[in-house]
This record gives sequence, structure tokens and C-alpha cells, in this order.
Amino acid sequence: MVENKEVDKANLLVYLSIVERFNASDLHLKSNCPVSIRVADGIHNLDAGKLDEGTVFHMAETTFGKKGTPEYEKRSNRLMELYHKHGSVDYAFEVPKGNATIRYRTQLYKSRGLMSIAIRKIRPDIPDFKQLNLPDIYEETITENSKGIIVVGGETGSGKSTTLAAMINYINNNERKHIVTIEDPIEYQFLGTLCIINQRELGEDFDTFDYALKAAVREDPDVILVGEMRDKETIDSAIRAAETGHLVLTTLHTGTAPSTFDRILNYFPEDEKPGVRANLANNLIAIMNQMLVPMIGTDGKVCGRVPATEVLINNAAVRQYIEEGESSSILADAIEKQKSAGMRNYNDSLVELVQKDMISHDVAKKASLNSDQLISKLKGISTTGKG
Repeated sequence: MVENKEVDKANLLVYLSIVERFNASDLHLKSNCPVSIRVADGIHNLDAGKLDEGTVFHMAETTFGKKGTPEYEKRSNRLMELYHKHGSVDYAFEVPKGNATIRYRTQLYKSRGLMSIAIRKIRPDIPDFKQLNLPDIYEETITENSKGIIVVGGETGSGKSTTLAAMINYINNNERKHIVTIEDPIEYQFLGTLCIINQRELGEDFDTFDYALKAAVREDPDVILVGEMRDKETIDSAIRAAETGHLVLTTLHTGTAPSTFDRILNYFPEDEKPGVRANLANNLIAIMNQMLVPMIGTDGKVCGRVPATEVLINNAAVRQYIEEGESSSILADAIEKQKSAGMRNYNDSLVELVQKDMISHDVAKKASLNSDQLISKLKGISTTGKG
């Protein structure tokens, strides 16, 4: 994609400009490997040769701030200490662009003992639900609930953080509340419109998610955003925050809405699961899972990505299933049978995207987790030349 002579291999800004040029979402810098970027149709290597570890380390240093300043020394020491201790560290950095800045979420990590960097561009704007092609139930759920917990599930890179940002921005533009975010790192930066918004970052403002959550409930919040539920303690604190009258928005790495529920339970020992089920039955609002699939343009080529979504609403029937300890397959059946309540499974979403000519039949079939069911639902649907 890029000739060797175009690239100064030690200059991170050059690679970030390539990310901009190709509208890539991610940049990968790995020792002894070619530089690669992720665009809509997947990973592509840049024709820029291989990076040695010294070059990768030099580019990592440029993300820590301006050398020679006390802020740089403090941040560099903290991040490198965590990198050597844990083998990876998350953080964010900014690059000026005109009168604005572009923000990047970054993970510095070891691969076979050598340094690698994964850099993801954070959108400069905060899109709304319609811009993200999310169904109306997302806005309805935020509008109708002032307390409880909403979990956005999905795999890495499925747009969970962007969906949370849209939820926060919706509240910010429509209600007068106090919002506290607990993140690692801070991704989208919010300016208070009607709301007061305090954003707190791991390592800069607090030491652990669990402690930050316990502290947050004493900060007069209406809404608490937890960037990710990573362990039993954080999940327990998030549920308790919802139980005490707050709206909690959070994410979890899972494939489906029912499996998201299972994953929450699996963090707890057997003797604690009945209590967790009871708390979730009373405080869970919804589980909203998503995956990004290739979007097809009018020319039949990939032109971006669009979310397919799966939504489990905690209505009376689902609440009973949760309390009685039913399996995730029963919850999946509940989604299939209660579409009128705003629920949907991935196949419903994929069919809708096919009907809107946003994805092809082939893309839908490849993304489906139940292809037989999808094929049945796709019967009789045609697209305008997208296969």
C-alpha cells in the first residue's frame, strides 16, 4: 500500500497519517514485523519493511508526552513500570491537528518478549444512535430508565466504547444530571452540556476499578460509566451501585447477550450465584451486544463497518428466568419470542441490514452465529445487486 521510500520508520506521525489516509481504525507496530493497519475489510501490511525493537520503543516514547518535562517523566516511569510488571499497559495520547486534536487509545505489550504497540483512533466526534445505525430501543432504554445497569457486550473492536459514548452524550444533551466515568484509559472526552461530567482514569485518578466505583457512589452521581467490568469485585460494585439508585453503564467482552449474562455469573462462586441472580433480576435493565460487519457500498465493495445488534430486555418474563436460574439457551429463546418488547437476536439484525441493502447475504451468513436460522429468515429477501 505504501512504498518504503515514503516512510520514515522512526516517525510515528507518518504512520498515523497513513491511518488517516486510509480511514483505518487501528495501527499495529510489532518488533521484527511489518507495520500493519486495520481497515474495513481486515488487516493489511504496509510495504515499509520490518521494525526493530529499538524503533518500536522510540515510537512508544513519543506517545508519553513532551520529553524533558516533569509530566513526561512521571507518565513514562508509571507506564513503563506497569509494562514491565504486567507485560502490557493501556493509555491514551493526543496528536494536534489544526485547531483540534486526535486522540488514540493505546496498548503497549510484550509479544515473545519483544515490544508491540496497538493504537486505535478514537473518533473526534461523538456519534448519536442513528449515526451508529443502532435500533430505537437503545434511545428508548436510556430515556425510560434512571436507575439500574445496562451492559454493552461484544468482542474486542466491536464498538462498545462508542455505543457507551453515544449513551452518555444522549443523557448529556437531554437531562440535568451528574455523570462520573471510570475508565482505562479515558477515550471519548465529554464537555458538559446540561450535565456535570467528571471523567476519572486508572493510574491517574484511582488505583483500582473496585475502589473507584465504591468512591463514585459518594460523589453524588446520577449516572456512572464503568469502561469495562474486568473482575468479580468490579462487577459486584457495579451491581451494588445500580442497586442504590444509580444508572450504571458498562461493557463486557462476550459474544452474545445470553453469554454475557453467563459470564457475569461465572465470576462468582456457586454459593454467591443465587444472590447475584437476585440482584440482577431486580437491577438489570438490558444487555445489548453488538458485532461490526463489513458494510457494502453501491459498487459492491466494502465501504465501512456497521453494527449488528442483539438486545435482551429485562422484562417480567426474563426476570423470572433469571430468578429461577434458567440456562442461557432459555434466555436466547426469550429473545426470539419477545420481539414486541424491543428484543432482537443477531439474525434479526442481520436480516434487517440485508433488507436495507447495507450488507450482502454472504456477509450476513458469515457473521451469523446460527446460519440455519438465518437462512430461513432470509428466504424471500432480495438486495439490489449485492449478492
